[in-house]
Amino acid sequence: MKKWMAMPLGFVLALNLTACGAGAPGGPEDNAPPQASALHFEVATQVYENEYKADDGTVLLAERYELPVLELRTEDGELYTLAENVTANGGTGNPAQFTAQNAFNTEMNNVLAGLESETAQMAAEAKKLYAENGTSVFLNGSYWTNELSLTQTYMTEGKFLSIAAENYTYYGGVHPNSATRAWSFDLTTGEFLTLDALASEEGDLQGNSLQESIYWNILSQIDQKNLSGEYFDDYDSYLQDFPSLATLNFTEDGLTVTFDQYVIAPYAAGPQVFEVPYDAFYSALSEHAKEILDVSQERLVLSDLDTAATLWSWLFMTTPPTGDTPDKAEINGYTYYSADIPGVSTLEDMQELMYRYFDRALADEWLEESERYAEVDGRLYVLDADRGSNDSIIDDVRSVTLDGEGGIVTQTVTYGEWNEASQSQVPNGEETFEYPFILIDGHAVFSAFPYPY
Repeated sequence: MKKWMAMPLGFVLALNLTACGAGAPGGPEDNAPPQASALHFEVATQVYENEYKADDGTVLLAERYELPVLELRTEDGELYTLAENVTANGGTGNPAQFTAQNAFNTEMNNVLAGLESETAQMAAEAKKLYAENGTSVFLNGSYWTNELSLTQTYMTEGKFLSIAAENYTYYGGVHPNSATRAWSFDLTTGEFLTLDALASEEGDLQGNSLQESIYWNILSQIDQKNLSGEYFDDYDSYLQDFPSLATLNFTEDGLTVTFDQYVIAPYAAGPQVFEVPYDAFYSALSEHAKEILDVSQERLVLSDLDTAATLWSWLFMTTPPTGDTPDKAEINGYTYYSADIPGVSTLEDMQELMYRYFDRALADEWLEESERYAEVDGRLYVLDADRGSNDSIIDDVRSVTLDGEGGIVTQTVTYGEWNEASQSQVPNGEETFEYPFILIDGHAVFSAFPYPY
């Protein structure tokens, strides 16, 4: 027996849009169907269940799938369908909302069809085994299973939807298997999104693509936690290709990257899950992606801190980007190289970029004291000079306190020392730093920058 059951998600977000064009109380429009501006998206769950049995009634395989359904509802919470819109409203509702709804639900129907097809094939295999071997294959009432369970739903206000699920299967053998699935959907265009679709063309300030920004963060997490010893020897090659080999779903805090069993680690290690915060890759997102993801102010500030740290490092720690074949210029006995910084061509451009993240007095002080930058024939050149970072820092935790049009970022740094017995860094102290800032157009401008690196 096959059956569908509809049930609401406990974490559904009701995205209320402001109504407009309503008629006067008691007027003829009072009973008119709701217009597009009064509709919002919600997500419900549909559950599909079915059993495959042998001729004697023995259950051989059971399937159960939770699948998301995109709904349009009125301000009062009533379900609103495309058929109702066409019949009662002349089809004048927001076509983009209906297009998005149809595109999403059509794809979920395709997902269901694929799951059913796989299960039907395995059921035929189960019946064959049962006919040949009897109950020896299905002892003590055991049976094969194929299940899909929704694990996470995240939606921004009428713009973006990200859903994650786990697919659990058992078709005999030593152990069951599980795999993650996820869908990221643009509610404004009705399109499912890949990582590439969210990336800016120019990348971040250092020229890193969105994929590279996320990869470097994952690699840093692996290094900090000393996880590489648990992984396959060639795990890094798979790590670099994570958009193809991992499951990606967005949350309020960032991107969850999940490698299923056997991808970068053995089955016993379980799935490898990495939480990549928005501040690690926000600057490499396209403007449209930034709009639909609707990142919190706290995360924007932390992203600004990361960018500010990069600018700071280009003055005090490392050489700014110069490209593969930079031009050279001899200045005061030193060799300078033509800079390759996105959106920066002159010394004035560099100054304006510094003003974007630092108090003007602080930025001017640094630029005046440093010999890092020079301009030749209207082009920015940089001095090639690096120094080592503080390699005793083993952890770095940051938090944001907002206060009106400004606030403070608090950074707690954990220091460590090498321990021969454990062959790892062990903590030996902490230090806290504060970064006061004001908000200008929603972005942080720092008045002090005691960066410990």
